[in-house]
Amino acid sequence: MGYDARERELIDQLKAKGYDQPTVDEYTKVLENYINQRDGRLENLLELLEPSENNIHQGWLDKCKEGAAAAQDTISRDKKSIWLAEISNQEHTFWFKLMTSQVPAKRDLMVQQTRALQKAEKEFEEKWKAIKDADNQIEDRMKKTALEYDEILSSAARIAADTEKEAKEKAVDTFKKVLTLGLAGVDLGLIEYVLKGGASALGIKVSEAESRRLEIHALISREEGVFATFKEAREMVREFLEETSYPRIKDAWDGAEAAASALGSEMLTSGQKDDASAYGSAIKDELKKVFGKAEDAYKEFARKHENLFFGPLGSAYYQELMEDDFWKERSSRWKGSKSDIDDLLRERTLEASEDKILEVSLSGMTEDDKRMVYDRLKSHCQELLRVWNKFKEVSNDPEWALESRETLKSILDALR
Repeated sequence: MGYDARERELIDQLKAKGYDQPTVDEYTKVLENYINQRDGRLENLLELLEPSENNIHQGWLDKCKEGAAAAQDTISRDKKSIWLAEISNQEHTFWFKLMTSQVPAKRDLMVQQTRALQKAEKEFEEKWKAIKDADNQIEDRMKKTALEYDEILSSAARIAADTEKEAKEKAVDTFKKVLTLGLAGVDLGLIEYVLKGGASALGIKVSEAESRRLEIHALISREEGVFATFKEAREMVREFLEETSYPRIKDAWDGAEAAASALGSEMLTSGQKDDASAYGSAIKDELKKVFGKAEDAYKEFARKHENLFFGPLGSAYYQELMEDDFWKERSSRWKGSKSDIDDLLRERTLEASEDKILEVSLSGMTEDDKRMVYDRLKSHCQELLRVWNKFKEVSNDPEWALESRETLKSILDALR
């Protein structure tokens, strides 16, 4: 782009001076040489403004100082002309006004804000990845533990059903033999073995179920810590955007544009004013590119991260962290298991009296035999019932995991 208003102004002034032709030719050459240098330096300044990740303010200052020095060296040095000295001073002012313009500072501010956003975005994304990884590890472990808890419930139900069935079968068979052989000829140990084995196996399942529940509670506490970290990360983003936000970049762009527009009014001569005004337009064209890059970066940040890092927490992110569907399904399965468990080893089944044990009648036996059978099997029935009731207590609330996750839910609900 050419800025020829100043050159025409100087040529017109030279013609009006009435110098002899050799002087006119000499001064014309001097002025043309300077204007060519000036235009080249102005183009170099424009190149500095192009979008990049570098700060250019110091480079701008250096080039403007070089331009001012060149004006003196090219125009007035070794020339005994008051007029050329005046022109040299005017051009020095031209470069001084460019040097002190806020254009490069505002341009650098846009670049710095964009660079800070990109750096912060990378950090936020890494933090989100770490949060997700930590949460996924905890959730995977919780799911594995929940599935183990599933199997414990099913296994306990099988043990209870098998124990009940086998104990009754042994009782029916054994009691029939008592009627024909007498108690002395019969081994009650087979029934004892089944009852003791069932109680022992169920006791192990009680411990396993309690252990899995405690583990899930501990994992939930760890997940609360992860959610707290996520909440802190969102707060960091909020604070960052208060300091490095789109409105601040827009303010920098507005300031740079105003500084470029003001260049014409700050110059001394009409030719300088016209050239500076044209140059200000060229500056704004370059700054638009810088602002456009910054604006695009903020729009992309908003597109990618709104409802995650800022704004109400999105439903997809909420579900990703809470995984309600899995735990609702578990609770539903555990509710079904509870119904199955409630139907097994009821108290009446394990009631022991001198007339009936394991719901099998002792009718036909002598009173002494009945009493001896009762004394031998009563404690084993009671122990099996005690252990089974303990297991029923452990599995009594099928929604315990969902209820335990209410604190987690409250943390995320506060972000919605």
